[in-house]
Amino acid sequence: MIYQITSLKRLIVPFKVDALLPNILILIPRVFTGYLLAFVFAINKFGTPWTPKSMNLHLFEVADWFVDLTKEFGLPFTLMPEIFAWSAGLTEALGGLLLLIGLNTRITAFFITTTMFITIAFRPWDQSWNIIPTFMFFCLGLFFMGFGSGKFGLDYLITKRLV
Repeated sequence: MIYQITSLKRLIVPFKVDALLPNILILIPRVFTGYLLAFVFAINKFGTPWTPKSMNLHLFEVADWFVDLTKEFGLPFTLMPEIFAWSAGLTEALGGLLLLIGLNTRITAFFITTTMFITIAFRPWDQSWNIIPTFMFFCLGLFFMGFGSGKFGLDYLITKRLV
């Protein structure tokens, strides 16, 4: 039991930064990224409690256009596009919320980074700059996988109590 708690603690404990300014510099992009993922990018493709009624998406429903876009990624995405689209939408919505509050930041960042990498690698090039936000979230996900939530996240409070 103690080994399992120690292993979990290693996954969620933030990188140790004691000074105020570096912790603020971790907090700002974490909150910004979490907000954008959950409340800007996820709401038009995945039904959440905060999705506007005008999107016509029920709770946990995936938009048809997003499923169609996922089909364009090729194999294996054409086999189960609804499941892949649903998991990507959930990763953005729930992952954004978890980043916003700094809970399980490293694990969440891993899933966000993986989702964004798949999008970068498999999405057909449409001769536009629409890939830039995806690349930004990919880079920020790598950043949070390394640093965690900082002192201003729930991960810090949880791991502080486990010591």
